[in-house]
Amino acid sequence: MKIRGLLLYVFLFCSVLHSQNVKTIVPKKESYCVDEKNNIIIWYSSISKYKNEGFTGIKATFNDNLIFSEEVKELSYQRSFEVNRNGNLFKLYFTESPLIQINTSEKIIDDPKRDATFSIVRDSLVKSAIVGIEHRGNISLKFPKKSYDLEFWKDPDIQESEDMQFGNLREDDDWILDGLYNEPLRLRSYFCNKLWLSIHKPYYLDKEPEAKSGIDLMYVEVFVNKAYKGVYALTEQVDRKLLKLKKYKKGSVYGELFKAASYSGGPSYKSAPKYRNIFPHWAGYEMEYPFINYKSHWKNIHKYTKFVIKSKENSFKKKISKKFYLDNAIDYFLFVNLIRATDNLGKNFYVARYTKQTPYFNIPWDLDGVLGVIQDGKRISTTDDVLSNELFDKLLRVNPNNYRQRLKNRWFELRKEALSDQQLSHTLRENYDFFKNNKIYEREVLVWGSDIKLHDHYEYLENWLEKRLVFLDTYFEKLN
Repeated sequence: MKIRGLLLYVFLFCSVLHSQNVKTIVPKKESYCVDEKNNIIIWYSSISKYKNEGFTGIKATFNDNLIFSEEVKELSYQRSFEVNRNGNLFKLYFTESPLIQINTSEKIIDDPKRDATFSIVRDSLVKSAIVGIEHRGNISLKFPKKSYDLEFWKDPDIQESEDMQFGNLREDDDWILDGLYNEPLRLRSYFCNKLWLSIHKPYYLDKEPEAKSGIDLMYVEVFVNKAYKGVYALTEQVDRKLLKLKKYKKGSVYGELFKAASYSGGPSYKSAPKYRNIFPHWAGYEMEYPFINYKSHWKNIHKYTKFVIKSKENSFKKKISKKFYLDNAIDYFLFVNLIRATDNLGKNFYVARYTKQTPYFNIPWDLDGVLGVIQDGKRISTTDDVLSNELFDKLLRVNPNNYRQRLKNRWFELRKEALSDQQLSHTLRENYDFFKNNKIYEREVLVWGSDIKLHDHYEYLENWLEKRLVFLDTYFEKLN
């Protein structure tokens, strides 16, 4: 349906409806979008600026025929407004989350990327660009709500990349829009990634002050081809640039990055088979950096993995701290066990090192099957187990550099601040209340037909976490 013309009237503080003191606003076209199929309109707006300015009403002019079907006293993020659009009723929502619109004439598939236009409005500023877009994920490809991989391009014909920055996130050309579909409350991945950033910093931060220990992300709302897709997490990618690893130079390997992508023995330290550098995969790892001229570099990670598996206890005890950064091992073990990330010790993490002769360290990834659910969103109520792999088992058994006591001390140190009952509960409740009070859950149900019982899901999460913390406190208290 072509958009022709015009008027949405919003009357605020209207004791005199026909007052001449009416504020007229013209929203930027990128700040709102209309979903014809689901009869939804989302408008990104800072509504506070239309209050207490002395006027008695607001007239907002859109490129469409919209009119409220009821008298509106005030604008709010916490309710919907029924509007009449050319004889059809639509629900209008105001959002304070950045609004993304993506449009393409081609069908979006898993691979390759399709050309598309992209716009985002945030803090009343609009960014527009050309992107390549494709579906991403493994299990998530089967979900009706798709996740997307985005690459920003200066020139789509030659796919020349262009860096973009959003809020306080990094500047880069590669981004992920995570649909969060398999997680009933849409907050676990966001919460866990933010938590990791709060408890762990790169050990080389004095040399690379912009280095991150993992990805950062922000909530956004997304339209694709004028269809409302719901809430997403706009997410950074793990790569050399994020971690500030040293570059490959003149045929020499310095920084390294590997993705633990499958249960083939390497990431869980169960096997270290022979390797061939002509292949980008080895023992469950994918070579992320450096991969130069179609050549991988498996020598160092193979040698390190073999050492963990084959070394005698005396040798392991003396040398492991030079091969793997033990403070990272401690934080990663505590983090994975706190959130009970059952799929993040044999895959779904990265292994990296800053430069040659420095120790390896882990970076978490794909944190959706956590906090009492697994990858498909199914509840797993287990709270009384300890997750591990062969590396962490050996660290606990051999106890290099007083590892067990350091692990215990670190747990109770974190429990006083970032992992305290109060802090964890407050942060989860803050996320949950934002989604609930701002009708984001309501919008998700409208487009995806989910019968989300919000109170039940949140109560389960709180109860699960409370039991998990009690169990882990007891476990680490007894650790000697």
